[in-house]
Amino acid sequence: MSHTRKLKYHEEKLLKKTNFKHYRRENQKDVENIGRFGLKGKEEYAEYTKLVTQYKHVLKEISDLSDQDPVKQKLLSDLSEKLYNMGVIDLKQPSELVKVNASSFCRRRAVVMLVKKKFAEHLTQAFGLLSHGHVRIGPETIQDPALIITRKSEDLLTWVDNSTMKKKVQEYNGILDDYDLNN
Repeated sequence: MSHTRKLKYHEEKLLKKTNFKHYRRENQKDVENIGRFGLKGKEEYAEYTKLVTQYKHVLKEISDLSDQDPVKQKLLSDLSEKLYNMGVIDLKQPSELVKVNASSFCRRRAVVMLVKKKFAEHLTQAFGLLSHGHVRIGPETIQDPALIITRKSEDLLTWVDNSTMKKKVQEYNGILDDYDLNN
């Protein structure tokens, strides 16, 4: 016998689509990562989780091969090389491959890298810099906050030439060229 009171009419209306028996609770770690990496929502984080699930499936297929198989060693070294170049793992060793998770990919997003490289103090400022077109990689202006920045492109991350932010930073550092102001 349940000792809960009967719901009032307006309470029933509000809760009629809620299933209390199979209520799905949110994973607290996922919620923290969504906030920490500036993701738009659970759907975007689910995409990274799905990517990692597919990656782990491929890794399991490779690890099921015989240890003496030269193809296994080649695949593991190629995979570790690729993920190292992307910046997802820290060392080019196959032992690092098991440490990959959704956060590993989220850390390489453009907004997170702007904060890491001290272009912005926090994620909201980094979003603003990207949306206004102040940042470029090589000659190309980037505006996608979800862009994965590789190790090679990380070094090419700079201000756009006519960016007001670039001028403010140069003025603050005392290296602003007067010739650039007139042109």
